[in-house]
Amino acid sequence: MDVKENNQVEAHGPQNPQINLKVEVNGVNYQLQVGPADRLVDILRDAMGLTGTKISCEIGRCGACAVHLNGKLVNSCLVMAYQANDSSICTIEGVAEEELHPIQSAFLEEGGYQCGYCTPGMIMAVKALLDKNPDPTEEQIQEALSGNLCRCTGYGGIIRSVQRAVSSLREKQVKSSPRLSIEEVNQMNKDEFVNSLGWIFEHSPWVASIAWESLPFKSREELLQNMVLVVKNAAEALQVTLLRAHPDLGTRLQISEVSQKEQAGVGLDRLSKEEHREFVALNQRYVEQFSFPFIMAVKGKTKDTILAAMQERVGNTYELEFQTALNEVYKIAGFRLNDVIQ
Repeated sequence: MDVKENNQVEAHGPQNPQINLKVEVNGVNYQLQVGPADRLVDILRDAMGLTGTKISCEIGRCGACAVHLNGKLVNSCLVMAYQANDSSICTIEGVAEEELHPIQSAFLEEGGYQCGYCTPGMIMAVKALLDKNPDPTEEQIQEALSGNLCRCTGYGGIIRSVQRAVSSLREKQVKSSPRLSIEEVNQMNKDEFVNSLGWIFEHSPWVASIAWESLPFKSREELLQNMVLVVKNAAEALQVTLLRAHPDLGTRLQISEVSQKEQAGVGLDRLSKEEHREFVALNQRYVEQFSFPFIMAVKGKTKDTILAAMQERVGNTYELEFQTALNEVYKIAGFRLNDVIQ
């Protein structure tokens, strides 16, 4: 990170022997005199004025004071200031650049906060997760946030915020990247492959992870066939998890950015109140019967044909609808692969 300026400040604390501290915080170099008992959270807030990092439990259990220390998520109330010597730190003030980071925007758009006191720590934890795993499952999101406590939201909005951030970051990456050739895909290592294509099957990067083992592929179509085969060979419980990862159509709930774009293309973002109520009621009936949401590759469809299909398929047997839903998943994956691979 480029150094913007060189600041010299004095940390206020007990009259103890002072220790020299050099640290980079959000791209700014600081030279400080700190006491041996000074905590990192106090230095950030009191000496540097970075009060976005909050103090709450002070024993490392709430996550309100979370920051990144050399790229690792830490609770700054548990880090002594001298332990950060010659390190690089990112606080909530350093997350945004010219505009809000997609994670921050997602928290605003999905209502991932109420009083907001825990939000900076939440965002730092989410960023640490997505920097390592760009397409986490809901269970992985919950695990990553297990050290962050919120007394207000009930966590539903927070989970939706993370899922929206995942999709926003993916959309940003896809828009900024030219379509890949199959030759470029074949040259990817496993991490690159999963990071680039793990989202093709909704919140199920395991499909790409297993498919990578069959490299090289002759064409995009062969890659799709291989990914479909991975799903077909998976245990039924894993297949059900894949189905449940998809959003409800037309309900505007827990919808990812890529799914939002797909639904908007057929008018599902412009439903009348009556149409919206009908979609919600049908989705609820469908989920109660099959335990997974109604799935349909909506490209080329209209809201009327989608609604008619919902009304028809809700009468299927579980076995027939389970296979029908998987077939629709395969179609969606095909459309998505076509968007990113030549």
